[in-house]
Amino acid sequence: MSIVTRLHIDGGDLVVRLPWRWALAARRRSVRLPLEFVDEVRVELHWWRVVRPHSGPRYRFRPGRWCVGEVEHARGRAFVALRTRGPVLVVTTFGHDAPYARLAISTSDPEGDAAWLRQVITSNSRKKLSR
Repeated sequence: MSIVTRLHIDGGDLVVRLPWRWALAARRRSVRLPLEFVDEVRVELHWWRVVRPHSGPRYRFRPGRWCVGEVEHARGRAFVALRTRGPVLVVTTFGHDAPYARLAISTSDPEGDAAWLRQVITSNSRKKLSR
């Protein structure tokens, strides 16, 4: 059984649910990111490009297998939950009030999840414009 994260929308937040093994390592069960802060959703083919910054005290890894937790970089904090194989879903944010500058997540279908998330963001922005 492979370890993957699950995404869903709760109210106006993107919620990333971590599998129990990663939740233990990260010391948290889920991560929430308000959709209003999302700037870009993309798929990165090389997982290691996302983890280049310096790891912090809330970052755990198993070499060659996975890494999970918060990392620090020039734009602020990022949350990663990655397997060391396959492409990665990357969500970048804007604004100083965003809890994270970036989320990098391994999912079972990063391309499909990226398309779904773009659609959700587009429909939310249309709702705001119509008000």
